[in-house]
Amino acid sequence: MTPSKHKMTPKKVASYDYSSIHAGHYDRVYKRNKGIQSKWTHLKFDHIRHALKDCKRHVDIGCGPGTFIGTLPDTICSSGFDIEQRQIDYANREYGSERKQFECVEPGKPFPVEEDSIDVITMTDLLEHLSADYNIFLMNEARRMLRTGGSVLITTPNYGSLWPVVEWFVNKLGEVSYEDQHINPYYRKTLCDLLQRTGFRNVAVDAFQFSAPFFGGISWKFADTIQKIEPKGIAKKIGLYLIARGFK
Repeated sequence: MTPSKHKMTPKKVASYDYSSIHAGHYDRVYKRNKGIQSKWTHLKFDHIRHALKDCKRHVDIGCGPGTFIGTLPDTICSSGFDIEQRQIDYANREYGSERKQFECVEPGKPFPVEEDSIDVITMTDLLEHLSADYNIFLMNEARRMLRTGGSVLITTPNYGSLWPVVEWFVNKLGEVSYEDQHINPYYRKTLCDLLQRTGFRNVAVDAFQFSAPFFGGISWKFADTIQKIEPKGIAKKIGLYLIARGFK
């Protein structure tokens, strides 16, 4: 398939004011080590890290406070990028090192990364916040940065599952509402189409994460037990999250 040459780079990524989210908010949620949201994030990161085997050079787009990169071993050289300077400042204070670097980027501008130089690019819970045009721009940038054989790894809520119900409760009861943030819902087919349209090959989209995180509100260890015994086939069919991978 011929890669999309769509070059639209909107000056405004989204209408939501992301500067209203406190710097380090999601990092503190992760470090809480109790409750549903924290367990959700831990299990999600575990799932993504499993796909980073043999990765040497890594880029995380939309890194926020740097939490995911902070969980990676120093055998991986990681660069995190985000549009919010306060989040980047937090990430550098908490996780910055010679092997973990964070930088604020201007929306719509090419990332300060050499062509054909990266093994894996991750985008965790990012695409649903952005317009379809901007996501095409990000996919094209990812292909530019990746070496031949490198891959992009994406997670996003699965709107073809019970996720809309979960999101409704989160918006009503959670610390942060996503009602005005999630402007671009993805399904298996639309996520697969995005990667294929922008020239990625061997694209695979699976669902994951089903009931286990919710037991984190009862017991952290019990949630881990559920994660181990819950049939993998259930999560792959009706999981609340999607994980997509495509290769350059």
